[in-house]
Amino acid sequence: MRIKDARKAAGYTQESIVHQINDTMKCTLRNYQNIEYGVVLPNVTLALLISHLCGVDPREVDEWKYSNQRADAQKNGN
Repeated sequence: MRIKDARKAAGYTQESIVHQINDTMKCTLRNYQNIEYGVVLPNVTLALLISHLCGVDPREVDEWKYSNQRADAQKNGN
C-alpha cells in the first residue's frame, strides 16, 4: 500500500499528519512530503509513527518495501 493512500484513508491531509507527528517528534511538511514521494526514507521511529497514525503495517508500505529491496539488490551487485 502506498503511504499516501493509507494517509488519505485514515482521514489525514499532509498538513494534519505532520501536526500529529510533531506532537511526538520533529518533522517538517517538506520532510514528510519527501518521505511520501519516496525521495527519502524515514528513520525507524518516524516510520513506525506514520504507520501507526495511518493504521498500516510498516512492512507493507510500498515506498519502504521496494526501497529495501533495491538496497538489497545493490548490496548483492544486481
